[in-house]
Amino acid sequence: MRDTYARMSRETGVAWAGRQYSQNDWDSSDPINKALSTANACLHAIVHAAVVATGFSPGLGFVHTGKSRSFVYDIADLYKCELTVPAAFKAVAEGTDKLETRVRRTCREMFFDNRIIQRIVPDIQRVLGLKPEQVHFISARAEDNVELELWDPEKGVVHGGLNYASES
Repeated sequence: MRDTYARMSRETGVAWAGRQYSQNDWDSSDPINKALSTANACLHAIVHAAVVATGFSPGLGFVHTGKSRSFVYDIADLYKCELTVPAAFKAVAEGTDKLETRVRRTCREMFFDNRIIQRIVPDIQRVLGLKPEQVHFISARAEDNVELELWDPEKGVVHGGLNYASES
């Protein structure tokens, strides 16, 4: 990880003084540590969902131990150098305005472009010595032209991939 942080610092021009942050004092962190924490939280959420969806225990950890999400952290570490570290450094290199929002959006795009959801389950299976199963991903993006339906308790079946928040 240290080599990755140093390389990304050189490539982006973002100053790097080490991984320093306090969970209890968010504002005391520098922008790159805030960006890394934000990006890693996004990754942990997706990995956690995959772990529990496949029936494994989030606390199973091998490298990380003693936490309720140790296994989540173990699996997330497989992707940090490729995804969250570059996303965080890229976001900070572009400025600190609305940093956390931009980091989350960058992560969303990187996760989609790198098919992270399709990779997590087979990687979990490999780590545990199981035969990896192929995962089929269905996209709700309009440009992918896939018909998805959702259930609305008031309207019944509605089309997926639409933002219903703007409806009056």
